[in-house]
Amino acid sequence: MDTVDGGAIRRLRRARGLTMRQLATAAEVDHAVVSRLERQVQSDVSARALAKLALALGVSVDAVLTETFRASAPPPIAELAIEIVGLGALPERQQSLVAIILRAYKTAISDAGERGEGAGGTSP
Repeated sequence: MDTVDGGAIRRLRRARGLTMRQLATAAEVDHAVVSRLERQVQSDVSARALAKLALALGVSVDAVLTETFRASAPPPIAELAIEIVGLGALPERQQSLVAIILRAYKTAISDAGERGEGAGGTSP
Protein backbone atom coordinates (compact mmCIF):
# COMPACT_ATOMS: atom_id res chain seq x y z
CA MET A 1 0.00 0.00 0.00
CA ASP A 2 1.25 3.48 -0.80
CA THR A 3 2.12 5.25 2.43
CA VAL A 4 3.86 8.52 1.59
CA ASP A 5 2.19 11.28 -0.42
CA GLY A 6 5.08 12.51 -2.58
CA GLY A 7 2.97 15.33 -3.97
CA ALA A 8 2.40 16.65 -0.45
CA ILE A 9 6.12 16.52 0.27
CA ARG A 10 6.84 18.47 -2.91
CA ARG A 11 4.15 21.10 -2.16
CA LEU A 12 5.31 21.54 1.43
CA ARG A 13 8.97 21.70 0.44
CA ARG A 14 8.33 24.32 -2.24
CA ALA A 15 6.09 26.35 0.08
CA ARG A 16 9.00 26.57 2.49
CA GLY A 17 11.44 27.56 -0.24
CA LEU A 18 13.59 24.46 0.18
CA THR A 19 15.45 22.53 -2.49
CA MET A 20 15.27 18.74 -2.42
CA ARG A 21 18.87 18.67 -1.24
CA GLN A 22 18.14 21.12 1.60
CA LEU A 23 15.18 19.04 2.74
CA ALA A 24 17.23 15.85 2.56
CA THR A 25 20.02 17.42 4.60
CA ALA A 26 17.60 18.77 7.22
CA ALA A 27 15.86 15.38 7.47
CA GLU A 28 19.13 13.44 7.40
CA VAL A 29 17.97 11.27 4.50
CA ASP A 30 19.55 10.65 1.13
CA HIS A 31 18.71 13.25 -1.54
CA ALA A 32 17.67 10.40 -3.86
CA VAL A 33 14.97 9.33 -1.38
CA VAL A 34 13.37 12.79 -1.46
CA SER A 35 13.55 12.78 -5.26
CA ARG A 36 11.98 9.31 -5.57
CA LEU A 37 9.21 10.19 -3.10
CA GLU A 38 8.35 13.43 -4.87
CA ARG A 39 8.33 11.72 -8.28
CA GLN A 40 6.17 8.99 -6.72
CA VAL A 41 8.63 6.32 -7.81
CA GLN A 42 8.90 5.34 -4.15
CA SER A 43 6.00 5.48 -1.72
CA ASP A 44 7.33 3.83 1.42
CA VAL A 45 10.16 4.81 3.76
CA SER A 46 11.18 3.82 7.27
CA ALA A 47 9.19 5.31 10.14
CA ARG A 48 12.32 7.17 11.21
CA ALA A 49 12.81 8.75 7.76
CA LEU A 50 9.12 9.64 7.55
CA ALA A 51 9.20 11.32 10.96
CA LYS A 52 12.38 13.22 10.11
CA LEU A 53 10.95 14.44 6.79
CA ALA A 54 7.78 15.65 8.51
CA LEU A 55 9.81 17.34 11.24
CA ALA A 56 12.07 19.05 8.67
CA LEU A 57 8.95 20.31 6.87
CA GLY A 58 7.39 21.49 10.14
CA VAL A 59 4.29 19.30 9.83
CA SER A 60 2.85 16.22 11.48
CA VAL A 61 3.49 12.83 9.91
CA ASP A 62 -0.19 12.68 8.91
CA ALA A 63 0.41 15.63 6.56
CA VAL A 64 2.69 13.50 4.35
CA LEU A 65 0.70 10.25 4.41
CA THR A 66 -1.58 9.28 1.55
CA GLU A 67 -5.31 9.63 2.11
CA THR A 68 -5.73 5.92 1.32
CA PHE A 69 -3.27 4.94 4.02
CA ARG A 70 -4.86 7.25 6.60
CA ALA A 71 -8.35 5.99 5.75
CA SER A 72 -7.31 2.34 6.04
CA ALA A 73 -5.97 2.66 9.57
CA PRO A 74 -8.40 1.24 12.13
CA PRO A 75 -9.43 3.59 14.95
CA PRO A 76 -7.61 3.06 18.28
CA ILE A 77 -9.32 1.72 21.37
CA ALA A 78 -10.76 4.39 23.67
CA GLU A 79 -7.94 4.17 26.23
CA LEU A 80 -5.29 4.76 23.55
CA ALA A 81 -7.35 7.52 21.91
CA ILE A 82 -7.46 9.43 25.22
CA GLU A 83 -3.69 9.18 25.57
CA ILE A 84 -3.21 10.33 21.98
CA VAL A 85 -5.37 13.40 22.57
CA GLY A 86 -3.29 14.16 25.67
CA LEU A 87 -0.11 14.03 23.59
CA GLY A 88 -1.46 16.89 21.52
CA ALA A 89 -0.38 19.28 24.28
CA LEU A 90 3.28 18.34 23.78
CA PRO A 91 5.51 20.35 21.46
CA GLU A 92 5.48 18.93 17.93
CA ARG A 93 9.05 17.60 18.15
CA GLN A 94 8.16 15.60 21.26
CA GLN A 95 5.03 14.30 19.55
CA SER A 96 7.18 13.10 16.65
CA LEU A 97 9.52 11.32 19.05
CA VAL A 98 6.59 9.60 20.79
CA ALA A 99 5.35 8.46 17.37
CA ILE A 100 8.76 6.97 16.60
CA ILE A 101 8.75 5.14 19.94
CA LEU A 102 5.24 3.78 19.32
CA ARG A 103 6.19 2.55 15.85
CA ALA A 104 9.29 0.83 17.19
CA TYR A 105 7.23 -0.83 19.92
CA LYS A 106 4.60 -1.93 17.39
CA THR A 107 7.33 -3.41 15.19
CA ALA A 108 8.86 -5.25 18.16
CA ILE A 109 5.48 -6.72 19.09
CA SER A 110 4.82 -7.75 15.50
CA ASP A 111 8.27 -9.32 15.16
CA ALA A 112 7.84 -11.18 18.45
CA GLY A 113 4.47 -12.50 17.28
CA GLU A 114 5.98 -13.77 14.05
CA ARG A 115 8.62 -15.62 16.08
CA GLY A 116 5.89 -17.11 18.30
CA GLU A 117 6.97 -15.14 21.37
CA GLY A 118 4.70 -13.37 23.83
CA ALA A 119 4.27 -9.60 23.95
CA GLY A 120 7.03 -9.36 26.53
CA GLY A 121 9.52 -10.89 24.11
CA THR A 122 9.85 -14.23 25.89
CA SER A 123 8.73 -17.63 24.75
CA PRO A 124 5.71 -19.14 26.55
